[in-house]
Amino acid sequence: MKMRKGISAVLAGVMALAALPVSAMSASAEGAYALGDVDMDGYITGHDAAMVTHALYVDNNALNDEQLKLADVNGDGVVDQNDADWIHENQVLKLGQVCSYTDDADSTTLYYQVVYCAYSGIGKEFTIVPDEDVPLDELKNTFQISQLNFNLLDANGDGKINIDDISGMAGYVCYKGAGYDINESGKYYYELTMFNGASGEINISM
Repeated sequence: MKMRKGISAVLAGVMALAALPVSAMSASAEGAYALGDVDMDGYITGHDAAMVTHALYVDNNALNDEQLKLADVNGDGVVDQNDADWIHENQVLKLGQVCSYTDDADSTTLYYQVVYCAYSGIGKEFTIVPDEDVPLDELKNTFQISQLNFNLLDANGDGKINIDDISGMAGYVCYKGAGYDINESGKYYYELTMFNGASGEINISM
């Protein structure tokens, strides 16, 4: 009799777990995210590299324990520039790449950052949803943004979208638009001060 009760209790527990949404289990499940997917949005992007270099150069407490494990892509027990470089080289989307018709950050990126900040500034709260198919052009109507797009708009990798992201992305877009090849010694986040005195050859196609 006790055996049957024990089996029933185990089965009930299994059924209860099965009823949970996948998202409720994925955040803590071992191996639920690929190495390099530091922001845990299901993709290895420029935002993951930005988060790692933000942690390396700006705030060494920026990543939690789970994010540190995901950032250590070479498995040597240390999160360093080698990990950030690997993530950057294997990204499927660049930081700021929010539209299918562009392969880099551009004025469209800046527009959506401004829309997000402007509405947030007047008290409109946005809901971050896991569905990557939420169209950005509906941002100001639905006040929903996919986790993926939110991350791609977070130019400095600090987990927020604000004026710092707008200014950092503006610096990047302007310098790229002027033809500069920007190599910021392995820093994959964008902030305006990075472009002060930036030098490089201007490549102009005639």
